[in-house]
Amino acid sequence: MENQISFSTLGNECVHKFRDKINNAENIVDLRNQFTFTVIDFLNQIFENSPLDIDADDIKFNPDIEDLYILSNRLTNDLEFKKIWDISDLKNVIRKFADSANNRYIHINKHNEKTNKKIRN
Repeated sequence: MENQISFSTLGNECVHKFRDKINNAENIVDLRNQFTFTVIDFLNQIFENSPLDIDADDIKFNPDIEDLYILSNRLTNDLEFKKIWDISDLKNVIRKFADSANNRYIHINKHNEKTNKKIRN
């Protein structure tokens, strides 16, 4: 059995910056984009020496499902990604990003009237 690889330290560095960004998100589209691009940057740091090319179609925030995010089949079927996914805490770290995004999503939905007023002005 292979040793567990941890990306928690890198994830914690990124999640703090991410929380600052999403706190300024004024709508759901902006929130989804911040989630996607932050996770792409995070994954690109992990796979920087790999030919794996991660793009915006590979990860989506989805508050309607239990995991809160969806990974593309292209990504999950990639052998290198799958190996790292299976022997690391990567899913937990991405879940931290998704949990933060979900908290902001709930806040935006509760204060939707304020957001709509800003858009109209």
